[in-house]
Amino acid sequence: MIETRLLSTDELLRSLVDEVTEIRVRENAALQMIAELDRRGAASELGYRNLPQVLRHVVRWDLHVATRWIDTAALLTGEITPTGSELAPVLPLTAQAVAEGALSVEHVAAVAAVM
Repeated sequence: MIETRLLSTDELLRSLVDEVTEIRVRENAALQMIAELDRRGAASELGYRNLPQVLRHVVRWDLHVATRWIDTAALLTGEITPTGSELAPVLPLTAQAVAEGALSVEHVAAVAAVM
Protein backbone atom coordinates (compact mmCIF):
# COMPACT_ATOMS: atom_id res chain seq x y z
CA MET A 1 0.00 0.00 0.00
CA ILE A 2 1.31 3.40 -0.96
CA GLU A 3 1.59 6.01 1.80
CA THR A 4 -0.33 8.67 -0.10
CA ARG A 5 0.51 11.47 2.30
CA LEU A 6 4.20 11.17 1.37
CA LEU A 7 3.62 11.50 -2.38
CA SER A 8 3.78 14.74 -4.32
CA THR A 9 0.58 15.73 -6.09
CA ASP A 10 2.02 14.57 -9.45
CA GLU A 11 3.04 11.21 -7.97
CA LEU A 12 -0.37 10.81 -6.37
CA LEU A 13 -2.16 11.53 -9.63
CA ARG A 14 0.12 9.13 -11.53
CA SER A 15 -0.58 6.43 -8.93
CA LEU A 16 -4.31 7.05 -9.29
CA VAL A 17 -4.12 6.72 -13.07
CA ASP A 18 -2.15 3.48 -12.69
CA GLU A 19 -4.74 2.06 -10.28
CA VAL A 20 -7.68 2.98 -12.52
CA THR A 21 -5.91 1.53 -15.56
CA GLU A 22 -5.36 -1.74 -13.67
CA ILE A 23 -9.04 -1.84 -12.67
CA ARG A 24 -10.05 -1.39 -16.31
CA VAL A 25 -7.67 -4.14 -17.48
CA ARG A 26 -9.20 -6.47 -14.90
CA GLU A 27 -12.71 -5.44 -15.99
CA ASN A 28 -11.74 -6.42 -19.54
CA ALA A 29 -10.65 -9.85 -18.30
CA ALA A 30 -14.04 -10.23 -16.60
CA LEU A 31 -15.81 -9.22 -19.83
CA GLN A 32 -13.88 -11.87 -21.75
CA MET A 33 -14.94 -14.46 -19.17
CA ILE A 34 -18.57 -13.38 -19.46
CA ALA A 35 -18.44 -13.78 -23.24
CA GLU A 36 -16.92 -17.25 -22.84
CA LEU A 37 -19.58 -18.26 -20.29
CA ASP A 38 -22.25 -17.21 -22.76
CA ARG A 39 -20.53 -18.97 -25.67
CA ARG A 40 -20.46 -22.20 -23.64
CA GLY A 41 -24.13 -21.93 -22.71
CA ALA A 42 -23.19 -21.88 -19.03
CA ALA A 43 -26.64 -20.71 -17.92
CA SER A 44 -28.43 -23.84 -19.13
CA GLU A 45 -25.51 -26.06 -18.11
CA LEU A 46 -25.82 -24.72 -14.56
CA GLY A 47 -29.62 -24.87 -14.51
CA TYR A 48 -30.35 -21.13 -14.88
CA ARG A 49 -32.78 -19.42 -17.24
CA ASN A 50 -30.14 -17.04 -18.59
CA LEU A 51 -26.69 -15.58 -18.00
CA PRO A 52 -27.90 -12.50 -16.07
CA GLN A 53 -29.43 -14.91 -13.53
CA VAL A 54 -26.08 -16.73 -13.22
CA LEU A 55 -24.21 -13.47 -12.63
CA ARG A 56 -26.84 -12.29 -10.17
CA HIS A 57 -26.33 -15.42 -8.09
CA VAL A 58 -22.58 -15.92 -8.43
CA VAL A 59 -21.26 -12.33 -8.59
CA ARG A 60 -24.18 -10.82 -6.65
CA TRP A 61 -24.94 -8.18 -9.27
CA ASP A 62 -28.48 -7.00 -9.72
CA LEU A 63 -30.02 -8.01 -13.05
CA HIS A 64 -29.55 -4.54 -14.54
CA VAL A 65 -25.80 -4.54 -13.84
CA ALA A 66 -25.42 -8.13 -15.04
CA THR A 67 -27.22 -7.33 -18.28
CA ARG A 68 -25.07 -4.23 -18.82
CA TRP A 69 -21.87 -6.28 -18.44
CA ILE A 70 -23.19 -8.98 -20.79
CA ASP A 71 -24.13 -6.34 -23.37
CA THR A 72 -20.69 -4.76 -23.04
CA ALA A 73 -19.01 -8.14 -23.52
CA ALA A 74 -21.10 -8.60 -26.66
CA LEU A 75 -20.05 -5.24 -28.04
CA LEU A 76 -16.37 -5.98 -27.48
CA THR A 77 -16.20 -9.62 -28.53
CA GLY A 78 -18.96 -9.91 -31.11
CA GLU A 79 -19.56 -13.38 -29.64
CA ILE A 80 -22.93 -12.73 -28.06
CA THR A 81 -25.90 -10.59 -28.97
CA PRO A 82 -26.68 -7.75 -26.57
CA THR A 83 -29.99 -8.04 -24.77
CA GLY A 84 -32.77 -6.61 -26.90
CA SER A 85 -30.60 -6.36 -30.03
CA GLU A 86 -30.59 -8.44 -33.16
CA LEU A 87 -26.94 -7.90 -34.05
CA ALA A 88 -23.93 -7.17 -31.91
CA PRO A 89 -21.79 -4.39 -33.39
CA VAL A 90 -18.14 -5.23 -33.36
CA LEU A 91 -16.03 -2.43 -31.90
CA PRO A 92 -12.43 -3.59 -32.44
CA LEU A 93 -10.76 -0.24 -31.69
CA THR A 94 -12.86 0.18 -28.58
CA ALA A 95 -12.07 -3.40 -27.55
CA GLN A 96 -8.36 -2.67 -27.89
CA ALA A 97 -8.66 0.50 -25.79
CA VAL A 98 -10.55 -1.42 -23.09
CA ALA A 99 -7.92 -4.20 -23.11
CA GLU A 100 -5.21 -1.57 -22.57
CA GLY A 101 -7.14 0.01 -19.70
CA ALA A 102 -7.80 3.28 -21.53
CA LEU A 103 -11.61 2.90 -21.46
CA SER A 104 -14.07 1.62 -18.88
CA VAL A 105 -17.28 -0.40 -19.13
CA GLU A 106 -19.19 2.89 -19.04
CA HIS A 107 -17.13 4.26 -21.94
CA VAL A 108 -18.11 1.27 -24.09
CA ALA A 109 -21.80 2.02 -23.59
CA ALA A 110 -21.23 5.65 -24.63
CA VAL A 111 -19.30 4.61 -27.74
CA ALA A 112 -22.01 2.10 -28.68
CA ALA A 113 -24.73 4.74 -28.25
CA VAL A 114 -22.91 7.09 -30.61
CA MET A 115 -22.27 4.35 -33.17
